[in-house]
Amino acid sequence: MSGGQMKGACPICGSGMILKFTPYEVPYFGEIMIFSAMCSCGYRSTDVMILSERRNRRYELEVTSEEDLNVRVVRSHCGRIEIPELGVVVEPKRGEAFISNVEGVLQRVEDVLKFLERDADEKQKEKIAELFRKIEEIKAGRRRMRLIIEDPTGNSAIISEKAKVE
Repeated sequence: MSGGQMKGACPICGSGMILKFTPYEVPYFGEIMIFSAMCSCGYRSTDVMILSERRNRRYELEVTSEEDLNVRVVRSHCGRIEIPELGVVVEPKRGEAFISNVEGVLQRVEDVLKFLERDADEKQKEKIAELFRKIEEIKAGRRRMRLIIEDPTGNSAIISEKAKVE
């Protein structure tokens, strides 16, 4: 299967933009299609669709070592991410779809924390600093965490034999 592109209208400014779709094979998971759109006004959108039939799935991975940071993570726009030990919840449709790994998910959390830190008061900055410390301990293998992804469409996954799937 090959990718392609088509023209579409930007939902923000209405001007023409290119929509691209690219097939991608994810080991142990199957074939997916990556959709992306970019407009000159700055609008960007990305989504992932699993091409095989899937249903509601819940994945849970206990991250216990530095090696676990390399586990592949696929999140569609319908996927809900939770890291209970950090109090992190990313609700569906609030973030773009992505293919990354556990470390990449933690980097996304750090990016949001850096953004929030700019306007935080002292008490909030202390909580943010504590979250940064916990993330560093997780990355160094000194702290455990659970990464949970739930997706009613089945288009998200944690790709590891170590992950529990419901």
